[in-house]
Amino acid sequence: MTTLETRRFVVISTAHVSETTAKRLDNTPPKDWPCLGGPYGEYGWFLYAHDENAGVWPDTIPDELFNVMTWSRRQGFDYILFDCDADQVADLPTFDW
Repeated sequence: MTTLETRRFVVISTAHVSETTAKRLDNTPPKDWPCLGGPYGEYGWFLYAHDENAGVWPDTIPDELFNVMTWSRRQGFDYILFDCDADQVADLPTFDW
């Protein structure tokens, strides 16, 4: 029998993403995003918590988003579900938009 690979994800508020980054994610096809992921309906985004940043625009992951990814990795998560109704994390910056 094969052992299936499993991954963990954390659900946090979309407030941890700046308005500029949110608009970029909403208005750009996921294949053109600087990170692996996609929309979460009309509620946010589901993203892989990259441990490296590509580094060259337009492939650079925005700083505040990469900081959330770094935080997520330190907490043992592989993915992040940004949900507009989820709780905010006290250790992460928030953006009021």
